Amino acid sequence: ILSGLTAATGQFPYQVSVRINNQHICGGALITQKFVVTAAHCVYNIDNAVLGVQAGTVNRIDGGEFRAVSTVITHPQYGFDNDIALLELKTPYNYSDVIKPVAITTWDVPAGESVIISGWGRIYEGGLLSNKLLYTRVLTTLKDEDCAKSDGTLNPSILCLLSPQGRGFCDGDDGGPAVYKNILIGIASYITKGCGTIAKGGFTKLAYYKEWIDAIVTGLVPN
Repeated sequence: ILSGLTAATGQFPYQVSVRINNQHICGGALITQKFVVTAAHCVYNIDNAVLGVQAGTVNRIDGGEFRAVSTVITHPQYGFDNDIALLELKTPYNYSDVIKPVAITTWDVPAGESVIISGWGRIYEGGLLSNKLLYTRVLTTLKDEDCAKSDGTLNPSILCLLSPQGRGFCDGDDGGPAVYKNILIGIASYITKGCGTIAKGGFTKLAYYKEWIDAIVTGLVPN
């Protein structure tokens, strides 16, 4: 996160670090005791055995509670679009002051609203990952038409957030949560230009995938 504020312990109790061999690669959000939502590109084609999740800490390096991942459920139509995956944990988390799920939105957020994003990603283009969880609330929602990708197509599954110069998300924040009024509305997917430029950040729009998520979490769809 660029020009971010340091998160207090327990401020974002749903924020998790998605890890390969216990090294941070992406963000994610805890949505139940056993499921984390993240970006598919973070975990695609990666062996479950090396994947894990850290929750309950603002420190990237230490603290918190680690859980191994038992199953990765990537969206069946994942490609250029549908950048979303669910991680099923081997052992559920017990909720506490520092580990809590976030509710998923069922509706589209109006344009021009301020959204909070958080993560341990790079603090400038090509820079180091942040050791502390950072957040920023200066991103604003764009209308779908303003969001249309460079090829001009309108994509109802993408939520665009506009970040001012020197703000926004960067490598290592991918998969992490975008939250509006304490409700999860998106997960970081792509940046149209380099980190910190005045640019549209593409977030996977969770309202669009709510039924798919609910079906897996409730066990209606076999993994």
